[in-house]
Amino acid sequence: MKPIAVITHVDRADVGLVEEIARERDYPLHLVRPYRGDELPDLGRVGAVVAMGGPQSAYDDHPYLREEQRYLAAAVGDEVPVLAICLGSQLLARALGGSAEPGKAGLEAGMITVKPAEGATTEIAGEFFSFHSDSAIPPAGAEILARSDRYLQAWSIGSAFAVQFHPEITMRGVNGLLAVEGPKLEKFGVDVAPMRRDAERYFAEGATDSRTLLNRWFDRLPHLLIRD
Repeated sequence: MKPIAVITHVDRADVGLVEEIARERDYPLHLVRPYRGDELPDLGRVGAVVAMGGPQSAYDDHPYLREEQRYLAAAVGDEVPVLAICLGSQLLARALGGSAEPGKAGLEAGMITVKPAEGATTEIAGEFFSFHSDSAIPPAGAEILARSDRYLQAWSIGSAFAVQFHPEITMRGVNGLLAVEGPKLEKFGVDVAPMRRDAERYFAEGATDSRTLLNRWFDRLPHLLIRD
């Protein structure tokens, strides 16, 4: 069975619900860390690609980010399914002719409400955890699927589906993120305690919207059942 290539951008990345749902479906994952020098796998040997989030900016001049953009463009060109999350969505946008930029509405952090875009053919809606200050500008031809009250949140083009929020994250991932970023946020007057409480409530209730979204994406991967 072809594995799902998961591109991470930090050590100890919380693959979270992506890993959990893949395990439930007996889909193997192949984690790749280009920032550590890992080589991106041959697209002919993977069933899908997940590009995760990270602290980098998509417009940072890192060779491994430029190579990842080329890889994502090739994946879409070969009609390999791509799920791009947060930084991954911004890299995907740049890879396909769009761009990424500092968000005009500033930091969007914590639980957010996502609503379907007008006329979207796929309904993306619900409550999700978000943590970003950059934003993607999708390429020409992309379908805008969802927004929050501040930012574009989901879009698709060809075999790719991109989200600005974090459907993959778990409470463990939130705690890890806030352990690093929380003190910085507090210095800028952001009250982290309510953010943590909202996340605890969401995950205690089962993170239903995140699971639903990810399961829908996995449902579209029948080719993964084909063995080499």
